[in-house]
Amino acid sequence: MRIATPADAPALAANVADGLASYREWAPAGWTSPAIGAAEIARVADRLGEPGVWSLLALDGGHVAGHIGLGPTTREDPEPAPPGTTNVWQLFVREPWRGRAVASALMRAAVAEAEERGFDTMRLWTPQGAGRARAFYEREGWRLTGEIHERTPIGLVTVQYARAVRS
Repeated sequence: MRIATPADAPALAANVADGLASYREWAPAGWTSPAIGAAEIARVADRLGEPGVWSLLALDGGHVAGHIGLGPTTREDPEPAPPGTTNVWQLFVREPWRGRAVASALMRAAVAEAEERGFDTMRLWTPQGAGRARAFYEREGWRLTGEIHERTPIGLVTVQYARAVRS
């Protein structure tokens, strides 16, 4: 594993595209994955250079197996998080590595980073229909907050989870 830099934006964007494409398995009929093009790659590169943003890549040889990112904002929550809170703004693991403990390792590293940075709480948004992701978060100690977004940048209803940084 290593910290992501703005130069890693194309790899992160490809990882996100792979993850979003997998949503077709459970998304409503007619849903299409948002396009990940040059503008999105530039947005991710800018994001990786922002103060307070941290992202970690899981690598297998020269391949990105997954990544996770923390930051004060997300597309779901564009306003800064409350004091003591950070957001998981992305967690995606590529198909060949799903179910192989990559997501757990990334999450443990993100929780450790949040603790090192002095945060008490972490929160994230995930699609309501993403049963596998939601089960993973719940196994990792995340709990639903009751917050729901009906209109989202990815065109799917999302639900918010939160967890304490220190167990």
